[in-house]
Amino acid sequence: MSANAPNCFNAYLMVDWSANSTPKHGADSIWYCLLVREADRLVISALANPGTRHAAIGEIRELLIAMVEQQATTLVGFDFPYSYPTGFADALGLRGLVPWQSTWTELCQHIQDLPNNSNNRFEVAAEFNHRISGEASPFWGCSERFESSNLSRYKPLNSLLPEFRLTDRWGTNRPQSVWKLAGAGSVGGQTLLGIPCISALRNDPRLAAVSTVWPFETGLTQPIRGDEGKWLILHAEIYPSLIEVQRGPDEIKDKVQVRELAKYFARADDAGALSRMLLGPPTLMKSQRQQIVAEEGWILGVMDTGQANLAFESTAESTSRSIQRPMKPHGPPPQVRSEPPSSRGTRGETTKPGYENRNGQIVVRPTGLPGTDHCQYIYVLRCSRCGHEYGANGSDIHLRKCPKCQAGRPGLQYQP
Repeated sequence: MSANAPNCFNAYLMVDWSANSTPKHGADSIWYCLLVREADRLVISALANPGTRHAAIGEIRELLIAMVEQQATTLVGFDFPYSYPTGFADALGLRGLVPWQSTWTELCQHIQDLPNNSNNRFEVAAEFNHRISGEASPFWGCSERFESSNLSRYKPLNSLLPEFRLTDRWGTNRPQSVWKLAGAGSVGGQTLLGIPCISALRNDPRLAAVSTVWPFETGLTQPIRGDEGKWLILHAEIYPSLIEVQRGPDEIKDKVQVRELAKYFARADDAGALSRMLLGPPTLMKSQRQQIVAEEGWILGVMDTGQANLAFESTAESTSRSIQRPMKPHGPPPQVRSEPPSSRGTRGETTKPGYENRNGQIVVRPTGLPGTDHCQYIYVLRCSRCGHEYGANGSDIHLRKCPKCQAGRPGLQYQP
């Protein structure tokens, strides 16, 4: 393997993270894929499903050390936000470092994540809420066990901080808010537990001298190549839903996504498009770029509408067939598909008419109206106890209590 290839990278390591509190394999657990260039072809060097975060970071560390020993440049992507919306570090009272560094340092000092996956992410979120607002905001989403005056199962009506980062609002496939800790599509728990793990990799004694984090340490610029002595490992935030993937009936989605995303960035590198992705969208203003580099970060591959597709126009047809395309813009928000272990009644999609949650709240019908949570629609629920009907976000259905007889949150307005 040579570091003198025309590409930015010799290898691509993609990681699907998890906030599980117990060891887990299979769906909704940690998967990673290492795709390596060998001569004129791409080879999957590793495709694994470690049961814990501790095991995953240990395995990834050894893979990266091996790549460094070969002087190979490696793109490393984890699928959770690498920081928070503007104002988070300041609201916590963090001083002395640029905001993203302050945030990483604070999480490393507070998060406890044991080898068996047990962790204190909800306690840390509650403490941060207390410091920021004195109430249950901005972090939200937890089980009844962790609910307190400083952490709620429900989304707060108001927050002192923005709900989304700039990159979350920019793309065509928009992630949910980093403040959401639990429930369908949530990334808040993964972020609290994940940032300390990336920090450990970035600052590992055998990797620190040749590692950097995009765009915080590099800026939104084309990186200086590893064979010029600047870096060999580039960490960058990824979002698996950036691309569409096709999977067989027995294939695990997380496994397919890390494999195909590694291929996606490799082919983008072949086409010269990956280096352009590292510049960020060309329409970003100077103040936005400063905000991204100092505090919020960016999702690699999120570009202006159409930019990602245009980047591949020069590739050969055979290459085009081997890579999944970015999703078309302005598609409808995805429905929530989840089944909490404690729910009863109709099993399967929590938004399906007839579904009944553990509190006896039944889905009557969708309204097609936009909800108050990111990329959600309003659904009509009926209380099985008193018959009261009210509106709710699709993401809240599995947790809802009746506003009339169970002291639940007020329902959302909808057209009867």
